[in-house]
Amino acid sequence: MNQRTQLNPRHVIGLDALRFIAAMLVVAYHYGFWFWADPSPVSSPQLQHLISFPELFASTHFGWVGVQIFFVISGFVIAFSGERSGSFDFLVSRVVRLGPGVWICASVTLVAVLTAGESSLVQTLRAFLHSVLFIPIAPWIDYAYWTLGIEIVFYFLVFLLVLRGKFSWINRLAMVIGLASTLFWLAAWVASMGDAGQFFQLMQQLRRSRILGLLLVHHGIFFALGIFLWLELVKHSCRENRLWCVLFCAAGCLQIALTSSATDETTGTAFSAWIPVLCWLAALAWIIVSVRKNHRVHALPQWFLRLLKTAGMMTFPLYLLHQVAGAHLMVGLVQAGAGRWLALAGALAFSLCGAWLVAVYCEPALQRVTKQALLRAGARFSLARKAT
Repeated sequence: MNQRTQLNPRHVIGLDALRFIAAMLVVAYHYGFWFWADPSPVSSPQLQHLISFPELFASTHFGWVGVQIFFVISGFVIAFSGERSGSFDFLVSRVVRLGPGVWICASVTLVAVLTAGESSLVQTLRAFLHSVLFIPIAPWIDYAYWTLGIEIVFYFLVFLLVLRGKFSWINRLAMVIGLASTLFWLAAWVASMGDAGQFFQLMQQLRRSRILGLLLVHHGIFFALGIFLWLELVKHSCRENRLWCVLFCAAGCLQIALTSSATDETTGTAFSAWIPVLCWLAALAWIIVSVRKNHRVHALPQWFLRLLKTAGMMTFPLYLLHQVAGAHLMVGLVQAGAGRWLALAGALAFSLCGAWLVAVYCEPALQRVTKQALLRAGARFSLARKAT
């Protein structure tokens, strides 16, 4: 094997595999449960009245926990990359990582929505612009974009640390957002034990607040846990890091259990909260083993490692493509006479093949163009500053 084709041994290949698994959990959740159980469908109102997959409810109802897994991985990876980057390099890397994928996938979804004709042109274009401009308030071309605003806020906080030369304060950032989120979910748990009084109603409203979501109050525990896992597994193992990991792990379990109960209430189901909790804990164990045994994983055949890395690259476009575009494809297939299982298989094949094409061909090309444009803009800005 040519040395140039080998992956960077520092690259934690197990995280690529976990990303893909988390994305597939979300896909399974939408295709197997949420499309049919959601009382106010946002993906495709037509689809809910055409077909359903009650056989899949028990095995897919918990797939939403893939998002919580994503957030933990983000905390880990952003801490990993932020330590080694200057402020401008960090900014460029985040724009290059998110921008091209969003611009391509939102455009594909736009075509699907316009073809279906379920929404007005003005509403559709507004949702498209909110998506490609990263406006963190709905509407979006696909509701999956709700997570991007939360990710960007977290990136921005880390960027401020890098900009100020205070990246060593990353643990303090994790403590602040993690504790704020932990206290919020403790309050939500206390409210859920009450008699549905004013405090319960207030917490229900706060759990739906987009502002609190963007302030990382809802999901800060997951980013904080990712940071402390990085500190414990990569930087310096110590009792303090482990204690913070245990605290935020417990808070994450509480958030997932409460979210599971809320999903049951919304959909009229009664599934056990232990299933998503255990799934999430298994993902944490995967992260720990992946980091500690990364050198052994890199001893596997290079073709297999590249396959896992490609799967990790597919995660972002898969997440952005599958929901609305996939739902509209299902509608088209059913209306054309296809059976429900064939429609499901067609939507899944479209999502996976589309994600592969975007990740391997479309996204890298646009990423190169975007990076070059940002570097040129940065060079011109530096020259202008020196001239003044």
